Amino acid sequence: MKKLVMSALAFAAVAAFAEKVALKIQFPPPHSSGTPKEIKSDNLEPDPGPGKFRPPIMVEPEYTKKLTTEDTKVTTSEEAVTGENEYVVDGDKTPDATSMLQLPGGVQWVQLDLGAEHDISAVCVWHDQGDERVYKDVIVQISNDEKFLKDVITVFNNDHDDSAKLGKKGTDKEYRERNEGRPISAMVDDKPTKGRYVRCYSNGSTSEPVNNYIEIEVFGK
Repeated sequence: MKKLVMSALAFAAVAAFAEKVALKIQFPPPHSSGTPKEIKSDNLEPDPGPGKFRPPIMVEPEYTKKLTTEDTKVTTSEEAVTGENEYVVDGDKTPDATSMLQLPGGVQWVQLDLGAEHDISAVCVWHDQGDERVYKDVIVQISNDEKFLKDVITVFNNDHDDSAKLGKKGTDKEYRERNEGRPISAMVDDKPTKGRYVRCYSNGSTSEPVNNYIEIEVFGK
């Protein structure tokens, strides 16, 4: 009987996984940035090499819809140095000035308002990759509170030393900016995160103190 029960559980697990699909995220063409720079960091993930992507995020088909559109409301922690807030949801992932929102140096954030609560399965963030660089204190949070003072869920945090002063050290790794951006799963215990607002932090990069955002996409139901 125990063997039958275990077999049934194993079959159910395989069946559940088989029903999932790879989340399809449209990546822009690779951007040639000349000779790669040496990047020093105590918290940097191993370099997979150009053109080698991370494993896809696997979700149920119902959680694959792109929730962001050109009409998604975008707010920021401070007024932009250059560019427009709408650039991060316009679908243009080219890393140049015509598609880049640049915020001042220091800890800054970009926030998307999805208009209503959604089941969020993933978030993908593209910073400037004009030359290969690593952004610091990349934190992605989801909430139904516009001010992010309560009921905040953190789905990514590579602030390993709490330099962003958000009260908690992150356990995720820093990464090199390339054309795939950074796809981030928002599935917790195999369930999507519920929320209306998505906030993405950064704190400059290894190339410059300002914070450059190209695009942010949110997926779910």
